[in-house]
Parts: sequence; C-alpha cells; structure tokens
Amino acid sequence: MKIVLGHHAKHQVVFVGPFGVGKTTALRAVSDIPVASMETASEEARGLGDQGKTTTTVGFDYGEWQFPDGARVGLFGVPGQERFNAMWDALLPQSSAVVLWLYGNRDNALAEGHFWLDALAARKAVARLAVAVTRLPADIPDQQLDPYRRLTARYHPLAPVITADPREAGSVMQAIMVALSTPYSPMQV
Repeated sequence: MKIVLGHHAKHQVVFVGPFGVGKTTALRAVSDIPVASMETASEEARGLGDQGKTTTTVGFDYGEWQFPDGARVGLFGVPGQERFNAMWDALLPQSSAVVLWLYGNRDNALAEGHFWLDALAARKAVARLAVAVTRLPADIPDQQLDPYRRLTARYHPLAPVITADPREAGSVMQAIMVALSTPYSPMQV
C-alpha cells in the first residue's frame, strides 16, 4: 500500500466567503475525490431555514480537481464565520489563488464583500483572486456586477468578478481557472 502524507497537488485554491454562500457545495461539485469535510450541526445554520442548511464547516473542507492539462489542484473551503479565522490564517498563506464567493441577492452583499476583502488584505498572502457572485438570475445584465468590481478593484485591481453557481461543476471550474490565471498582484489595504 502506498502511503501519501499531504497532497500531490500543483496548486492550492482556497474558497472563502460568508457563511452559507456555497463554498462546501462548490467543492463537492468539482472534486475528483471524496471531499474531506469538517462539518457539524449548527444553531446558526438552522437559522437559515430558507436554504435548508443545517451544518457549518468548523475546520476546512478538502477536495481535488484535475486541470485539463493533468495538473492537480487542491481545493480548500474555509469556514465563513470569523470565530474560525485560525483556519484562514493556516490556509491562505499556502494558497496559489483564492475564490471569494459572495451573495448576489443580499442587501448587505457589498458589506460582506468589504469584510472579506479586508480580511484577505490583512493577511497579505493573497496574490491571485477571483470574486464569484452567486444567487443571481441567469440573464443578469453585466453592469449589475459593477458595484462588486469597484469594491474589488480597491483591493486587487486585477481580480476579475464573475457570476458563478456553486452547484454547477462547469461554473465552479471556471471560477477556479479564472482565479489561477489572474495576474499576480499583492492586495492593497
């Protein structure tokens, strides 16, 4: 039996974003291996009854995806609650890229985006970033992403903002590839 400690991925992509936005769902949508998940029942999750969410990630989720060229990508999902920020500190410095998942259907979506971009900038470890806005109608006009683009550009002028559905593998793959292909640029505080 071959024993492997760690992973053999060429890249590491970390999914970050608010609680319940779909990070674990996105990871499960594309992972080529069974996802290692550290979820537990949560009173906070039960409060999101409209989404049917009953658990929260308390450590991190891990999966892998293979690029079309054969390169392996380690995928990590971190908890969305600040009380678990030790996982952010552990995984973000090791990342090749970050996908920030944001709600597109919340009144406070830009405030959440500001919080997460501040958190990423404070860690000074994120150089490749893509912002994936979810829960938007399929036919949304492109200019509806402009507020997200203006906010993101204040922190990372080269980071693209796209729409994505964490339930759809093709959409998640696009977010990963966009994040990894973003030009290297240190985040600004």
